[in-house]
Amino acid sequence: MNSINTRKLIRQIPWSEARAAEPEVLLTREWLVSNGLGGYAAGTISGILTRRYHGFLVAALSAPFGRMMLLPQLSEQLRLQDGTIVRLGGEERAGGAPQLYGAPYFSEFRLDYGLPIWRYQVGGAVLEKQVMLPHAQNTVHITYRLVAGAGTVRLKVMPSLHFRAHEAPVSTPLPTRFTLTVENDRYEVSAGTELPSLRMMLDGERTAFTVETRKIPNVLFRTEGLRGYEHTGDLWSPGYFRVDLSCDHAATLVASTESWEVICALPPSEALPAEHERRQRLLDAAHAEARTGLAAELLLAADQFVIRPTGRLRDAVRAHAAGDQVRTVIAGYHWFTDWGRDTMISLEGLTLTTGRHDEAGYILRTFADYVRDGLMPNLFPEGEQVGPVSYSRCHSVVLPCPGSLSRHNRGSNHAPTCTPQATRHCRAPSARHALRHSGGSAGWFTMPRARRLSTDLDGREGRRLGSHTAAGQGSRDQCALV
Repeated sequence: MNSINTRKLIRQIPWSEARAAEPEVLLTREWLVSNGLGGYAAGTISGILTRRYHGFLVAALSAPFGRMMLLPQLSEQLRLQDGTIVRLGGEERAGGAPQLYGAPYFSEFRLDYGLPIWRYQVGGAVLEKQVMLPHAQNTVHITYRLVAGAGTVRLKVMPSLHFRAHEAPVSTPLPTRFTLTVENDRYEVSAGTELPSLRMMLDGERTAFTVETRKIPNVLFRTEGLRGYEHTGDLWSPGYFRVDLSCDHAATLVASTESWEVICALPPSEALPAEHERRQRLLDAAHAEARTGLAAELLLAADQFVIRPTGRLRDAVRAHAAGDQVRTVIAGYHWFTDWGRDTMISLEGLTLTTGRHDEAGYILRTFADYVRDGLMPNLFPEGEQVGPVSYSRCHSVVLPCPGSLSRHNRGSNHAPTCTPQATRHCRAPSARHALRHSGGSAGWFTMPRARRLSTDLDGREGRRLGSHTAAGQGSRDQCALV
């Protein structure tokens, strides 16, 4: 099987002084990288926060936390050998104009193998910054490389923090107290036992950390304001890191909610090659025509939506007992969780056409375990291990017909996907009564609105919350698995 040349998977947005009159491009073009758990890093090219979801680490944590914003922003400053000091990135405060500090030096933004890279040219020095989230970890690596220029430059990086749910308003008050713990070159910030800790370290030459706590007030999130939400809030910084960069020595800031054992098990020098190898395997498993160009970019983009959900202990235990794995599809970034409708609509494109047949089976069996009277869940709650799973108002849900299931079974080594439990629920009288017709050659089944049900994540049977709609009446917004 031929392998793609990873250097060809580059999408560039060049920048020049001629485009300095287009600052809105830097504020409206956005990037996102996910970690396979539902966590992510996201932001604008400029580095200015415009959404509540923008940050370098949104960790997908177990119940009762859910996804949490921990590291919204980094402020960077570069000092050249001649003493010149320049700021990179940007910020915007309430009542002021956006400050695009890095725009005069910004020369390019690109997605290299799907990972975002910024390039700055300051005098004779060329600096690149890359963001990568190791797969299946709530960890982010921000790597800085001096790719051109003689001698050594000094980089200063100030992290700005907030411990809040990623969907919480940006006006959410900061924790009443932060505690910074230092051990050798390991730095841990906590905000009480009820919240997770953020662990940070800087890998590089001549690193140091200066404790200089401060509050960053009145940060403006302009897109939140346009959407009618609270749009100003505060951040907090424990101080700043500094490190020397040269063409021979890069530096990586690591921030994580994982244990120190996990963080140190995969050093930055090994993490990026491991992620490239993982992405290469995704391409190798796909059809030959999908391993280059736009198709390959779409394939890697699709990978962001197939996740292993955290916090659903019951699902994981039951799947592992059967020799299986838990997988699901996140309906969209930034705020969606896994929705039955979106999962089943996108299942074939995300998994079967990309050669991920085993994961297609994992997804189908994960959802099949929650089938009740022929209905699939509308959505799973976030941040709750035991809570209601909604089956109501699932608009225009479609599910793969036996043809799609047979295509999955032909492409994998698994036994037929439907479990005995799912088969029992799918044969329920209400499911047979509600199922009216198939989608023909399109390969989908739909059904009219049926009973409204609710079940709990601990596996209890659903409770009937409403009356059954007679056949042929009501909107077609529920579904049956067959």
